[in-house]
Amino acid sequence: MKLSLNLVVRLLGMSGLAYLGWYLGVSLSRPVPTEMERIATNLLMLAGGGLGLLVTPRLTIEPLNELLRRSRSVPLSDLLVIGAGVMLGIIFSVLLTVPLASLPSPLSQILPIVVTLVLAYAGGSIFSSRRHDMGDLLKQLRPATSATTIAGNPELPAPDSAPRRFLVDTSAVIDGRIAAVARTGFLEGTLIVPAFVLAELQQLADSADDLRRAKGRRGLELLSEMQHEAPLPIEVVNVEVAGVTRVDDKLVALARQYNSPIITNDFNLNKVAALQGVKVLSLNILSEAMRPLVIQDQRLQLTIRNEGNARQQGVGYLDDGTPVIVEDARQLIGQSVEVIVTRLHQTQTGRIVFATLAPEELSAPR
Repeated sequence: MKLSLNLVVRLLGMSGLAYLGWYLGVSLSRPVPTEMERIATNLLMLAGGGLGLLVTPRLTIEPLNELLRRSRSVPLSDLLVIGAGVMLGIIFSVLLTVPLASLPSPLSQILPIVVTLVLAYAGGSIFSSRRHDMGDLLKQLRPATSATTIAGNPELPAPDSAPRRFLVDTSAVIDGRIAAVARTGFLEGTLIVPAFVLAELQQLADSADDLRRAKGRRGLELLSEMQHEAPLPIEVVNVEVAGVTRVDDKLVALARQYNSPIITNDFNLNKVAALQGVKVLSLNILSEAMRPLVIQDQRLQLTIRNEGNARQQGVGYLDDGTPVIVEDARQLIGQSVEVIVTRLHQTQTGRIVFATLAPEELSAPR
């Protein structure tokens, strides 16, 4: 028969509190107890045993499980810093044990335990609140390694052994371009997909709306493909952020906790994260930066493909998909013409180029 941990803890708690009840009854009884005192002692022992059987798991197993659950969402570096603070507090409490032990009873027995708990908690709290300052201090105290020259080639510094982590937003997964960026080798590290982002994708995939359902299924399929084909490792981490309900707020809080950038296409998340000091890698901004440069008064050769909205406008497109609005070109749909860029307009989703027909095109017979 295999005993569960819960049952073992209940039995130990029952035995311990039953003994405590018996000891309390014997201590309060006379040297030769009366019948009533013996009954009271037995009742205290039974009450202690029953109480231990009921409440011991709530006082031991449940707090320990909660502590372990919360520790999974705390980076290892933060745990080490908190542990160092607790150990420093215990060291100071040991130094105070000798003078405290010379106090009269019961202070000599109680105060050392109280001081140890208080200093350990204070050390862990102080180190946790100043962990970033301590990291900067350790970097300043780290001795600089002088580069040596061998055969005329300078020695390169060793790369950081800790892989960089990038938190991936739902919009970046659905967009799909992150897979292509990962294959180029410009990103190095690990892509982290929190469980609540995966849950949001699942919710979209189960939506009654056709468009939202298609987006959710596309995101799940792309994520599955990336796990098998992408050169960067992808981890789905089961973490929760207490006191936060919105996915964007959870991502920002998690990014601050992990000190990791967020990869997203969400314009609002980009702004909110930037205001809170979180670095954001936007695929839209990356795509915009990689587009060919177009400047004012530049001549372009393009094909008019569609009608514009006003003033006999025609619309053509650059190789990267940027729309070019050409004045007085509606009658030239299907023809390749030369245009001159007059102005550029930047939007949240990209650029729009405005142009006019080159003088040669205006004078050419149609």
